[in-house]
Amino acid sequence: MITVQELLADPPKLHAFTPVAGTHEEKMFAPGELINRWKLSDEELLFIDAHVNAQSKTIETGAGCSTVLFAMKGARHTCIVPDRPLTERIVAFCKEHGVPVDKLTFIIEPSEKALPRLEERDFDLALIDGRHGFPQPFMDWYYVAEMLKIGGYVIIDDLHVWVCETLANLLTEEKDWDLVHESLGGCALKKLGNGTQNNEFPDQPYVRRRSRQYSFQAKLRYLGNLLKRRNYPLFASTCKLAVQSALMGKFGERPRGRR
Repeated sequence: MITVQELLADPPKLHAFTPVAGTHEEKMFAPGELINRWKLSDEELLFIDAHVNAQSKTIETGAGCSTVLFAMKGARHTCIVPDRPLTERIVAFCKEHGVPVDKLTFIIEPSEKALPRLEERDFDLALIDGRHGFPQPFMDWYYVAEMLKIGGYVIIDDLHVWVCETLANLLTEEKDWDLVHESLGGCALKKLGNGTQNNEFPDQPYVRRRSRQYSFQAKLRYLGNLLKRRNYPLFASTCKLAVQSALMGKFGERPRGRR
């Protein structure tokens, strides 16, 4: 069977390239060309290698080299990805290199449809590496957070994408999540409790500090955005409200209508 070192040194080309206008990759690859550029970073693959074994129950959104590694580790693994040809290439690579696939379960549909229906619980590790547009990483995390056992890990990949970075930043300030690994590409957090996904915003430090009700910087940012949108009437009324409310310490609350 292929080793982890061999997988890292020569990762398989599993993903069919889909051009994204305005990116440098558009000039590097032809549409449909198989590439290995979109694989999970080595640091996160090594984290999986160190924290997953044949007794582990794992789940990921997205698929690729990480799926091969989960199979290599012998984990009971659930992979959610709406790309059947990709899963077929993964299985073919595994079989060609002596990696058992009998403990892999593929769910071929978008994660926002699959996760709410999934009845499995007590996962040891979850990898969020599916679609990266807002709000997808947040949706994936919201569902897998409940499915993870206390003491389990969630890996968030592609921190260079604002959505993924924001999710990671939010969790690092939560008492129910402990940042245990961080690299340029991704991070891993250990689950300590079930509060975060059920808390209201005043109990989420990252959200609270960025809300106009509590943050002076957020108030200024809001006023700046009103000017950018040329909403001068609302800008003027908001400034008036700010002056009136500052003395009472209530700037940021919505003015109450008459009853």
